[in-house]
Amino acid sequence: MGLIKTKGLVIREQPYKEQDKILTIFTEDEGKIQCIARGVRRQKSGHLASTQIFAYSEFVYYPGKNFGIINQSNLIEAFYPLRNDLTKMALASYLLDLMYNAYEFYQKSPEILKLLLHVLYYISGGKARNDLVLVGAFQMKLVSYLGYRPVLERCMVCQHDQDLTHFSIEQSGVVCRDCREQSPGYLYKLNPAMLELLRDFLKQPIKQLKDREIDPAEALKLSDLLDHYISCCIGKSSKAYAFYKTMLNP
Repeated sequence: MGLIKTKGLVIREQPYKEQDKILTIFTEDEGKIQCIARGVRRQKSGHLASTQIFAYSEFVYYPGKNFGIINQSNLIEAFYPLRNDLTKMALASYLLDLMYNAYEFYQKSPEILKLLLHVLYYISGGKARNDLVLVGAFQMKLVSYLGYRPVLERCMVCQHDQDLTHFSIEQSGVVCRDCREQSPGYLYKLNPAMLELLRDFLKQPIKQLKDREIDPAEALKLSDLLDHYISCCIGKSSKAYAFYKTMLNP
């Protein structure tokens, strides 16, 4: 097989040998792949910027049995401001972790990659009123795209659409006040504003949600809820999210 040219986002990196790296790249055309980038740990490497974590670059690589070998790379966007804010960087790292955990190697999802790039752009540039709103929207759109869209319009027990006060992780949706005692497993309490935002995460584009205002504590609770739900759906938890929470409560 000949050289492959594609655009992709570096979502994970690890040192390899003395000067190399193994990169996990989520690409537009090939999905999640792993490539070896030779010599990129040298300060004078021409591929240094384009092969760092968060780098969205155009890559040319030789495919291999286990790893591709990067032949060329050209940086498109580095999201450099993330590196100047540890909390933003931890939150953005969580989004990369979600992509890594949610997809198998060579599984494609160009729509979700495009969505992720938009979210990183807004978080990096400080263009959102509350970064957690964008993260919540990404979480919800991702889990829905994976086929685990939660039910938010009616109670999962009685099917009524009134007094929806809790989200059931095990039942993949909301339950009403009268049915909460009959719902097994973990429940998250919701107020009307939180439920409305969960629904808007599904319906509204990122560009519109970036201007949304919400109580910071409620935004964090929704992110906790969705992280818990995603972990149960895909069977993998995110260490990056746990690290982000330590940044908020050192």
